[in-house]
Amino acid sequence: MQPSDAILNAIATLLAHDTATLANATANHVHLAKAPFTPAPGFDVTTFVEADFIGYAILSPTAGNQLEFLDPVTLLRTIELAAPVGGWHFQTTGITNLPQTIYGWWVTNAADTALYAMGLLGTPVALQASGQGFDLPLLRFAFLNNSPQ
Repeated sequence: MQPSDAILNAIATLLAHDTATLANATANHVHLAKAPFTPAPGFDVTTFVEADFIGYAILSPTAGNQLEFLDPVTLLRTIELAAPVGGWHFQTTGITNLPQTIYGWWVTNAADTALYAMGLLGTPVALQASGQGFDLPLLRFAFLNNSPQ
């Protein structure tokens, strides 16, 4: 059975507003991975090796409802994690634990016990000195127009 636009839109809206996962009143966490990985649905939070450079801090999307929309370019139903003030910016403030290469990120619940998503940087970021920084891309889930079937 092919779902209609109404059903597909409802799926994105339900997830973006789901208080048990993405729209939790206690903000979720975005972590950086300092070891290579290949994303897979069966991963859990123990799969990743977390960054530990001086200045690193876990960032959180804005708590509550996340952004959801139909992307006019790709026509994919999209949920975007609402960026914190200052965006998805990470920066070294010392030289301890450098050099360090950042390969990607993962998203957990606030307790860091449930894995919600993960992603790779297009090019890993090699951090080698104090004052170096970078930004993650927009953190988005995109749903194909023929899924579920």
